[in-house]
Order: sequence, then structure tokens, then C-alpha cells
Amino acid sequence: MNQAVIEATRSFCETILCELPQKAANLGEYFYGSAISLLENDTEHTWYLFFEKEVLSDIAFNLLFEENLCENDLDDLLKEIANQIIGSAKVLLEEKYPNNTYQLNVPEFMGNVCRPFPIQLQDTHHYLIKNSTFVIAR
Repeated sequence: MNQAVIEATRSFCETILCELPQKAANLGEYFYGSAISLLENDTEHTWYLFFEKEVLSDIAFNLLFEENLCENDLDDLLKEIANQIIGSAKVLLEEKYPNNTYQLNVPEFMGNVCRPFPIQLQDTHHYLIKNSTFVIAR
């Protein structure tokens, strides 16, 4: 599952931002977050996505042709990003493991989140793109 999320993240960034994400050594302090659950054979895996506002602005411009997003727009954008990335990972998993069952739940907006993150994370991936950082973890 971890590798599918990495592949889906790279594909999303390459398609929407026309750039591949790089591993980030250092992270920013302030993020906007979303969470989405992917069930694999009835086992729930919750994925958390945290993005700095600058990268969200780039995504919004390329995906929605919008600038200067308000809080409600960030809510919708982050849920859409979670759906696209984790939804793509789900498709990759279904292709690789056709005997398993996968179900994607509705994403939730977490709002403004500061580091250290308020939840225990594992399988953490820190990325740098367009001079901004983001984190995907479960």
C-alpha cells in the first residue's frame, strides 16, 4: 500500500504541477490537512495529507484555475487532493492485488495544522515541490 501511495503522489504532482516531488529534509511549520481512510479487506488505513499553503495555491491554480483561496475553498481542495491521490493508490492496489477488496471513504478536512503533528504518524513521506513542503503519512 505504501508504494502505491508513493506512486500516486508522484503521478499527481507530475500531472497537476508538471514537476516531480523531491524528498524533503526539512519541513515547514504550518500546514493544512486532510484525512482519508482506505479499507483493505476490512482493515482501515487512515492516510493524512498535510500541505503548506503555498503548494496548495499552486495546485488550486493548475487544477481549478483559482487564486487566493478562502478557508472553504481550501477545505474542498484538500479533500479533492486526498481523493485523487489515495483514490489513485486504490486503483493501483486493485490492479496489483485483484483478490483483495478496497474501499475509499469520504475525506475529512483537518484545517490548519502545526508541527509537531497532533497524531502519531507512520509510513511518513516528506516532499518538497515548488519550494514548499507537504507530508503524506498514515
